[in-house]
Amino acid sequence: MNKTKELLWKIRTAVADGKLSIENIPIADIKQCVYSEIGVHQNTVTENQYKSILESYQRLNADISEEECEKDKVILWLDAMILCADMLSDTIYTLANKEYWEYKHRGHLQDLQVQEIINYIDKSHKIRVFNYDFFDEYMELPVELYYDGSCQMCYVPYKGRNMYFPRRWNEEEIVRYFRSLIAEQDEHSPHCYRHSGYDVEKGDVVVDVGAAEGIFTLDIIDTAQKVYLIEADEEWIEALQQTFRNDSEKVRIIYGFADSATDGDRLALDTLFTEEIHYIKMDVEGSEKAALQGADRLFRECERLKCAICSYHCREDEEWIRNFLQMRNFDTDVSDGFMCPDWTVEAYLEAELRRGIVFGKKRMKE
Repeated sequence: MNKTKELLWKIRTAVADGKLSIENIPIADIKQCVYSEIGVHQNTVTENQYKSILESYQRLNADISEEECEKDKVILWLDAMILCADMLSDTIYTLANKEYWEYKHRGHLQDLQVQEIINYIDKSHKIRVFNYDFFDEYMELPVELYYDGSCQMCYVPYKGRNMYFPRRWNEEEIVRYFRSLIAEQDEHSPHCYRHSGYDVEKGDVVVDVGAAEGIFTLDIIDTAQKVYLIEADEEWIEALQQTFRNDSEKVRIIYGFADSATDGDRLALDTLFTEEIHYIKMDVEGSEKAALQGADRLFRECERLKCAICSYHCREDEEWIRNFLQMRNFDTDVSDGFMCPDWTVEAYLEAELRRGIVFGKKRMKE
């Protein structure tokens, strides 16, 4: 146990036992202590891991003031700080080795996809979302970046069009993001939206839920008849409007969060579409289950619907999504390979692997 975590446990125990009063808890000092611990370990984790941990730390501290006097709230906050420290502990990172991963996956060592990941982790002594050599190769990919003075935004040429990025992003952020994006869509990636037998076909009406930068739509726009892009980040909405500014007859961009019901900027897909939909791609950062519940009618009634639904954000998502689709007369499959949820403790303690995408295809009526 590292010293920061040990100290936090002592404080947490004293508070819970009533030996340390709420007004005597050094909240500001604890915040600074954990922040310093995160900084010390910056070079021992990947850039994405560090950014994720730092963002989590900032969110957890947003609602706790130095004058907080509610005991239960302070204890929950201390638990959260302990988790932040735990993600940086030496014990956690020593688990990134072949022996431990082979032990945790001892029933699947004949699976070449699992063995490939174990070998990568053993070689790199790090656990990442994508534990593959091919992903590292993309990190040196040359990227052409241009500035569009008419809208004051940067773009990268992609498949005959220009992919725009949020105006506040600097060159380094765009290049890093684009490289990761292209790596994710490599044909060997567990996050690739393409899958044999489950692709968009000529003349399809497509719904891209969680469009972000729009790479999925850019990949299929010449095949599809019409595409609806749904996105909840206003910065991406602005970028998408520039990316598809010459495709207004085919592309419609919709702002909102895909959810189980329509309420304000929360949108149920069933209330948005009355026409026949042929393909739904969904990547909504862990809200896939709610979004699917709000699309129940579409999945029941659209006769030749196909889909690609991200399943790695939450632990039970793959099973839940497959059951949802199969109960609505879909054949299902999953992307090749595995993703590792490196933003969770389970990725380390449980050597957890998750399928990136569940694909579905409506069975033809006999």
